[in-house]
Amino acid sequence: MSDRLRSYRIKYDLHCKLQNFFGKEIVVKNCYSEVHAKYKLGAYCEKKCGADFDFITFKSVTEEGFEGLFNDIFGNPDTFNCGSKTEDLYTNLLKNLKNKKK
Repeated sequence: MSDRLRSYRIKYDLHCKLQNFFGKEIVVKNCYSEVHAKYKLGAYCEKKCGADFDFITFKSVTEEGFEGLFNDIFGNPDTFNCGSKTEDLYTNLLKNLKNKKK
């Protein structure tokens, strides 16, 4: 475990006794690990909902930061390998430029 504090983007569903919240997303900061981020989110939801709180369903947990920025922009964690998404963006850009010239 690293001593460096990290931020995690968590997508989750919150289940309460009276109402459910689906498709929620939050960034939890100053965490030592993914488990710590989940714990902090659980404590926050329990405090926010009070006695109505039932449980949380975690959909995805990703680390935020410099690496996460490139993943969000390009959709490919390997920055040296230009994937098909980058090539598709380039070819679509060229097609749009050709169509505007006509």
